[in-house]
Amino acid sequence: MVVIVIPSAWCAVGGIQNPSLQCTAETVGGAIDWLVEAYPVLKPRVLAEPGRLVSWVNLYVGEHDVRALQGLDTVVPTNSEIVVLPALAGG
Repeated sequence: MVVIVIPSAWCAVGGIQNPSLQCTAETVGGAIDWLVEAYPVLKPRVLAEPGRLVSWVNLYVGEHDVRALQGLDTVVPTNSEIVVLPALAGG
């Protein structure tokens, strides 16, 4: 299993009880595909188009930003955690 940790603010938008969601996926892209299929309201918050992340969201596998790895093709070891971290704005 892979755990996807989403921002708690997204839980209210998606009607999600727990920000830690479990799925089976071999890649980050597979996990994100599962996420947006299970919770379609989150799709515009994560994907600009199929296979491309929106620019204001970073995904981490462990401590590594997937953009510095293989992007959505990054392999996710079993029992890994993918953290979804949107950019913060303000002053």
